[in-house]
Amino acid sequence: MSGAGGLIALAAGGTGGHLFPAEALAQELKRRGWRILLATDARGARYASAFPADERFMISAASPSIGGPVAKAAAAVALAGGLMTGLREFRKRRVAAAVGFGGYPSFPAMKAAQLLGIPFGVHEQNGVLGRANRMVVGGAEFIAHGFTVLDKAPAKLRDKLIEVGNPVRDAVRAVADERYPALDDSSKIFVLVFGGSQGASLFSRVVPAAIAGLPAPLRARLSVTQQVREAEITDVRKIYDAAGVAAELAPFFTDLPARIAHAHLVVARAGASTVTELSTIGRPSVLAPLAIAMDDHQTGNARALSDAGAAIRIGESDFTAEAVSARLHDLLTDPALLHHMAAAAKGRVKANASSTLADLVEKIAAGKSRKREKEPPHE
Repeated sequence: MSGAGGLIALAAGGTGGHLFPAEALAQELKRRGWRILLATDARGARYASAFPADERFMISAASPSIGGPVAKAAAAVALAGGLMTGLREFRKRRVAAAVGFGGYPSFPAMKAAQLLGIPFGVHEQNGVLGRANRMVVGGAEFIAHGFTVLDKAPAKLRDKLIEVGNPVRDAVRAVADERYPALDDSSKIFVLVFGGSQGASLFSRVVPAAIAGLPAPLRARLSVTQQVREAEITDVRKIYDAAGVAAELAPFFTDLPARIAHAHLVVARAGASTVTELSTIGRPSVLAPLAIAMDDHQTGNARALSDAGAAIRIGESDFTAEAVSARLHDLLTDPALLHHMAAAAKGRVKANASSTLADLVEKIAAGKSRKREKEPPHE
């Protein structure tokens, strides 16, 4: 089915982990001739500067699961306001279909779609169905998911589950076929450290100290690129300088896929996008799942790689300088092991998710179009 200028609404918010898969789907739908309407919140908008939306609107939202009674009441008010906004914005336009990618802004948007009779689906990036998605899946046409196992999915909706993988942006697809960088016992070793779209102070505290604890000859071969919050850069740089380690530090890297492809080893959280990009590009990793993640979903994500021998998974409570230093030493002094892990990572998450998900969206949009054609004309 060709989009022929029809409009698809995509809703996501909160973090880049929700926005980036939505962006990847938007890119695919644009190639098929569809126009894109993005609904997100102020937090999500920070990661949407390159989002290929023809139209967009901001939607208010907050988590009703965090804080005391006052916070929960405020969240309810925000979500109600978001629902009103979604209804108003969708009524202005002829939306063919909608997809929610999680994060609380997607809840009022998908609920508005349901109330207006707009067919919609949800996409869950993580190995656990997120709370915002759980609130709307009952009315969804499909429940697409990134990993083989999807916990917390209602048993009565199992027939709607479709494993599609996680959509990856064009920047990831562009480097997906790059070979693992050459590595031997004397070559430069490139290590990439990042904590997801929100950064990770844990990595600032632990990883530089862990690397400083490596033998001097090994440190001299390292080139480290690390995502570091602005307030922490000075302290982190001092540790690397004192250890004699070349390091590039920044709060955010816009070309992260290319940097993943260039790395011999990645140290990261285990967000769905991170795990998917490591699988798509095929790079070995040390993963530290975020302990406070809702329903511990990052541990489930990490298993997709660690169970295949493609990653070392270290729980946050065990992520100490001494433990990480020992792991890094074992990995960085064994090029054959790193090559093996890279090969094991490749393709562990289902590929071609953008295309498969776009097919699902076009199917439900076509269903609405056929329904409209069958409706008798208004008098």
